[in-house]
Amino acid sequence: MKSKGLTLVELIIVVGILIILIILALAFFRGQLFKGKDARRKADVDRIKIAVEEYEKDHDCYPPPQIVVCDPGTGLDPYLDKIPCDPGTNASYYYDYENTVCPSWYRIYAKLDNEQDPAALSACGPDQSFNYYQSSPNAPDCTLIDMGDYFGCKNGQCVEIYWDTSRPGPECDPNYQSPTCYSQCGSAQAECKSW
Repeated sequence: MKSKGLTLVELIIVVGILIILIILALAFFRGQLFKGKDARRKADVDRIKIAVEEYEKDHDCYPPPQIVVCDPGTGLDPYLDKIPCDPGTNASYYYDYENTVCPSWYRIYAKLDNEQDPAALSACGPDQSFNYYQSSPNAPDCTLIDMGDYFGCKNGQCVEIYWDTSRPGPECDPNYQSPTCYSQCGSAQAECKSW
């Protein structure tokens, strides 16, 4: 009795089906891997936010960026033992802050791989390269970016204001291109108002 093997055509069909199944499994696995990394990113940013808020309670200022880094990652100790790194890039999460000696606001950015994630925003942050962030309650909206050289009167003080990508334009009016606001601050009419 002679055993019957697969013909070349049958073998090609079987290999083709296997390749299709492997591609589908890899695509599914890759999507799940993205979701897992994104869940970790969101949890990491939330943990950093809690530590930064605790730091502010003790120091009356938010921390400077050089201590909110994952290497060596001990800058927020005892509030957070080790600052986590992004699971995909192994880099520190982007920490944006008010550029003063005693920052009064901050934002922590991450880039989620799964852009369909309900927490994913449209592009925001520096260079519009992030889609997720947590911040202090008083931080400017992430659509506001520092374009430099725009100032406005807030609470009678001339302060730097941001570029609002949704307008587009400076975040409020009237605005000035002088750090003195041309000595206009102090009256209600000069107060910078968003529209």
